[in-house]
Amino acid sequence: MYNKINTRLAKLSFALFTVISTNTQAAFYDSRVEKWEFFLAPMVTNSKVLQFENGAEADINKRSSLGFGFGYNIDDHIELTALFSSSNSNYSGTRIIDNNPEDPAIPNGPQKFTSNLYTSKLEFGFTYNLLSSALTPYISANIGSTYIDSGIPTGNIVTGCWWDPWWGYVCTPTAQTYTATRFNYGAGIGLRYDFSRKLYMKGGVAKNYIDLDSSNTPDFTTYQFIFGFMF
Repeated sequence: MYNKINTRLAKLSFALFTVISTNTQAAFYDSRVEKWEFFLAPMVTNSKVLQFENGAEADINKRSSLGFGFGYNIDDHIELTALFSSSNSNYSGTRIIDNNPEDPAIPNGPQKFTSNLYTSKLEFGFTYNLLSSALTPYISANIGSTYIDSGIPTGNIVTGCWWDPWWGYVCTPTAQTYTATRFNYGAGIGLRYDFSRKLYMKGGVAKNYIDLDSSNTPDFTTYQFIFGFMF
């Protein structure tokens, strides 16, 4: 009698375990399949000294940035993303003065300076999740375009106008700065965890390259944290 009861309890326990296990897999392992994502991506980029021709250089400080983007999970493994981010930080540099007849008080040769660097970028990414489980390592690759405002005046003055809430229509001269748009690309590794069917988090490190010119392609190490929502 007791053996029959124990057998039935064992079968019932096994059935309950199977149901719970199946539901758990459905809640986590299949949560990414054919899901869209919206995410926020705070990032920290290490400092870097950039070398240019004739001994000029720029010493860029460690800087933080914030990005946001969208993604789509084709299946448990493949994710496609689009990310926009921007940063603003101070930096110091050395410029080389060469043949300066306009102001003899400024000697030729190296001159130290400080300025403000603004960058923004739009990039498209490919991520491969190594596992189909809620917790998985991943590898990624990205390509995109980076806009750079060096903060260094070009010498040109333009007039900008706008409506002020107190003074009405206002115009004022503004100094133009050297800007450029450059191609960037990179790759990274990291770890992803899906908390539920809707919430997930990722953390990783990436190496990114920017083509400043034909002979200068510096690399930057970026630590990225992503907090996302799936729908």
